[in-house]
Amino acid sequence: MSSPRINLDKDADTSAEGPLGFVVGEAYPYRFTFIAKRAMSVGEYVVVDTGSRRRILGMVEQSSIRSSIMDGVSNYHAAHEGKAIAERNVRDKSYLAVVRVLGYIDELSKGKVTLPSLPPEPGSVVSEANRDELRVFSLDGSSWTRIGSLLRNSSVGVSVNLDRVASRHLAILSVTGGGKSNLLALIAKRVAELNGTMVIFDYHGEYADIRMSNVEVMDARINPRYIDEAERLADLLEVREYASVQREVLGKVLTDDVRSSEDFWAALKANIDALKDMEEGKGSKKNMQVIKACDRLQGIIDSAVRRLGPLLDTSMLKPLDMLKPNKVNILNMIEFSEKQANIAIAYYLEEILDDRKRSERMRKGNSYGSDTYTAKFDTPVICAIEEAHVFLPNNRDTDSKYIASKIAREGRKFGVSLIIVSQRPRRLDQDVLSQMGSLAILRLTNPEDQRYINEASEVVSKELLEYLPSLNVGEAILVGQWVNIPSIVKIDEVKEKRAGADIGAVEQWQSSREHSNIARESTEDLMEFD
Repeated sequence: MSSPRINLDKDADTSAEGPLGFVVGEAYPYRFTFIAKRAMSVGEYVVVDTGSRRRILGMVEQSSIRSSIMDGVSNYHAAHEGKAIAERNVRDKSYLAVVRVLGYIDELSKGKVTLPSLPPEPGSVVSEANRDELRVFSLDGSSWTRIGSLLRNSSVGVSVNLDRVASRHLAILSVTGGGKSNLLALIAKRVAELNGTMVIFDYHGEYADIRMSNVEVMDARINPRYIDEAERLADLLEVREYASVQREVLGKVLTDDVRSSEDFWAALKANIDALKDMEEGKGSKKNMQVIKACDRLQGIIDSAVRRLGPLLDTSMLKPLDMLKPNKVNILNMIEFSEKQANIAIAYYLEEILDDRKRSERMRKGNSYGSDTYTAKFDTPVICAIEEAHVFLPNNRDTDSKYIASKIAREGRKFGVSLIIVSQRPRRLDQDVLSQMGSLAILRLTNPEDQRYINEASEVVSKELLEYLPSLNVGEAILVGQWVNIPSIVKIDEVKEKRAGADIGAVEQWQSSREHSNIARESTEDLMEFD
């Protein structure tokens, strides 16, 4: 496109009346460029009239400013003089914006997305979307709930569809401190308000002090009786991976009799003692290794039981005993190591999926095992995994990844959905990420993370990804099935959640010094009194 003609007449027409701009260059049914009378911000919404009198809504995804005078500048003095000339010439600058077509407004207002079959013609008038037209972001209905407001128009609320979160999965991605936990807390709050069921696997204890109705916070617990593989129990007890003989011993002594015994740990240790007695006196090098492994394993068990205490609860009848239907259940896992948390997440996910399968089959009148079985959850369950890149990594297999992948593929049929939360998208398993039907992307500065998201999901354009570093805390791009149309949003703050903010180190240091001074002065006063 050629540059606009330079006009040095400072009295040239600068009227603010008239259209916002006009479509120029090549236009497509899904994207067009327009030249505007002012600089456009990414995230602004515009409308275009078509020949059929149907208005098209679009979102600015890319914006640029060009100065014809400054384009030819090659040194400082020319730039200094050119700036003065450019400021006098109101026609010097051209403002271009690339717009993503979102659909016909009349259809969007009904919650339907219908893209035009033909692009807007070059020369078509572009206008700012007014408040009535922006109501397509605030749809009414039982499944729609407020999540925030438009970043470029705070008076317009933005709604998301929780039905689609509960069936098509959601990924929340951002750098540390970008607002991920606040968004998850907001979703939890909305689920709690609707009497829904949700389980949050809280690896860092960020939600332990959340205060809202219909929310239960509890320490995650595991009944080792239900650990179906000796290798999993070895990880839970933190037996080293290379301690092959210790793991082999554990596999031999973890019998059905131990699982069903009244005192699980005593029965397990008794089996270890029995194996040790069998090996003593044989005298071979292999036998001595087994004897040493038995002794070491006894110590590891004692240490694990002492450290983890009630987290290893052999009295739980079923893994789901502590979870409550129609509430948001926050499982605090801060006491667990990474391996232990991985086992716990897989442990609960597996049971939740199996329970929902039974519930759905019973609801349809099909028998499932014992006729006396009663499903724990008779309504859909949303499961949220914090630090998902740790438990669903792209470079190795984990128990959590196996069951999470299964839920991502088939959970929709049984009413189990995933929310994965991560600040390291490039470390997430791409197959799991690609199954997320909706995305909330807050600030991301790493180009590799942006590229990884682009490869894993077709719903995020390259232009939007390039804008991610410009987002501030609490600002997000919402795309996918949980929103009517792509939105750039300022997420509402959850006052009930206090943890997760940066620690005020300086304030705490000063407070500590003040307390120390008070204590010292009090001590000196007492000494004088004596």
